[in-house]
Amino acid sequence: MDGSKYYESLAEGMKSQNFTIDFTKPHIKPTLLNVYVFFIILYGVTILSGVALNIFAIYHIIVERLFRDATCGYFINIALADIIKCMFVLPITLMVTLVQNWTWGSFLCYFLPMLQDIPLHSTMLSFVMIAFDRYKFLKRPLNPRLPVFVFATGTWLSALCIVLPYPIYTTYIDLGTHHPILKGLGLCVGNLTDDMREYMRFTFFLTYVTPLIGIIYLYVKMSKILTDQGGPLPVVIYESRHRTDSGVSSTCYADYSLRGQCTRDSSSQFRLRGASNGNHFDMYEAELDMKKELRTQKYMTSIVTIFAICLGPLMIISRLAKLTMLETYENSVRIDLAFITLIWVAFFPTISTPVLFLSWRMNRLTKERLKTYFRLSTRRKLLDTVEYRGEEEEALNGSSCTTVETQPKFQPSGGDLHYSPSKKSQYKSSRPFPNRGS
Repeated sequence: MDGSKYYESLAEGMKSQNFTIDFTKPHIKPTLLNVYVFFIILYGVTILSGVALNIFAIYHIIVERLFRDATCGYFINIALADIIKCMFVLPITLMVTLVQNWTWGSFLCYFLPMLQDIPLHSTMLSFVMIAFDRYKFLKRPLNPRLPVFVFATGTWLSALCIVLPYPIYTTYIDLGTHHPILKGLGLCVGNLTDDMREYMRFTFFLTYVTPLIGIIYLYVKMSKILTDQGGPLPVVIYESRHRTDSGVSSTCYADYSLRGQCTRDSSSQFRLRGASNGNHFDMYEAELDMKKELRTQKYMTSIVTIFAICLGPLMIISRLAKLTMLETYENSVRIDLAFITLIWVAFFPTISTPVLFLSWRMNRLTKERLKTYFRLSTRRKLLDTVEYRGEEEEALNGSSCTTVETQPKFQPSGGDLHYSPSKKSQYKSSRPFPNRGS
């Protein structure tokens, strides 16, 4: 039976059964009638929270000028993708999932699959670029970082190229053109041919499996770089300066992570880059840089792990299982509930990613103020006083709570040791001074 005869038979059957349904209006799926209100509220909270958090993350990066760091520049790209997901992709996807009849025309039928996947692919590629850029930085700190704007734009162009074949495998049928009783009723379906199955499997491995394997490999290599260094200064750059006859200073660098050597003459001096003391360096500050890199590694790993775990089930269902799954009346309830739940889980990183990013980049004083603001406790009133703010800043900067008078006094026996209650001063003073007389 050809298509036109099938539609005519369908119309005659509906007419004989006295169907009076207005197909120009959306109708909720019977399998979701009891739970659709819950999912509307759940998705609504996710949309509002995701938009607010990602806008605040972009605002924080711009105000604090964090975009100078390449990693934060890529997070602006991720935040923009998350805003698109929350404002456009998630509401339309929820509407299509809840409604059983297609009333949105042919344009949305062809464009929606592209709109759903472009931000997801851009986010995944941004995580790949973050991992690759950080690996290059830890391995060769002296080399320039990758241009963020160029590669961030490349993630969107690459995502667009990946989804361009989608309209080829999509079909829209307006049943109203075949019989008046079917006016307003449309079908938006995918062509489940062998080519379609192969293409969906290809996109699954190209946009999910392969990037994750690359990210895991790069983060394992970065962890090895950070943990297998022979000394406490794996990413600290030293410089050697000496005056030439013309009065112009020349500079050469030695990177301890590369065990590099710096050629210098007898008049050159080593000092920490940016330090004010001539030929001495601060070991404690160098170790703080190491802790910063380890902390960054921990947060980056957590963000990518949550994103991959949340997105994985939906990718498996939509790219692999759905192509071979047979939906019947008996299992339609479980399939619809599972699908609408996995969609929400896949978009949960629009909340977790900005939360983890802000937790990583905010200083402790800002975090305390935010916690106090949301708790609406009496401590918030104390923060408004200048005296308490000064005390809290001093405490958060690592100052000792006890006064100098309460510390046990220490009288050194020699002139080369000096006692200080701070760890930094104690470490520096315990280091023997160079013999200037030799």
